[in-house]
Amino acid sequence: MNVLVDNNEKKAEFMNLWNQIANERKYQVTELEENSEAFILKDKAGNGIGTIEFVPCVGNLLEMNDLVDISNETRIMQNLKHSYQVRKMGVKREFASKTVLLDLLKLAAMHAKNKQVRFYLSYLEKNHYDKLTEKFKFRIEKIGEETVFGKKRFVPALIDVEDAIQNTQGYPIYIKSIAYLVKGTKKVKTFFA
Repeated sequence: MNVLVDNNEKKAEFMNLWNQIANERKYQVTELEENSEAFILKDKAGNGIGTIEFVPCVGNLLEMNDLVDISNETRIMQNLKHSYQVRKMGVKREFASKTVLLDLLKLAAMHAKNKQVRFYLSYLEKNHYDKLTEKFKFRIEKIGEETVFGKKRFVPALIDVEDAIQNTQGYPIYIKSIAYLVKGTKKVKTFFA
């Protein structure tokens, strides 16, 4: 279950959960952006297990030094209204699983569909980037040099949403099912009925 952060109580819940995740994973803790759309991922019992924040790419964010430098990325600059940074994406260690990863990917896919997102940008932890590209065959483009924060390596990454949804050859079936969900094909019923 996904809960949109749309009031101060949910914002406090999100930040508390993100602080736990960030401390577990040794990530940087920053506040939610004013114009972001943030979600809390909950388990069946209603416990917060993960977070994700979508921040629209707009002119005043181009000089931020903690995420991917998009100023030279023409695809993004020409599609600012349809481009988002993905931030504060994480899951508590005890809940980390393929199922939860797929839930986060479904949430991002539905966000892309509802907001007509063309591109997502993020820093992905190197081992997460490798898993997504090698194991799940998900097409994510590296768009800059890897960066080290603390003891972890991060990859600046771009997801071309249209390409990811339209060109599913090579994806395992559970990743294809997310593309089917966004496309709205009849195959969706098989996976999400």
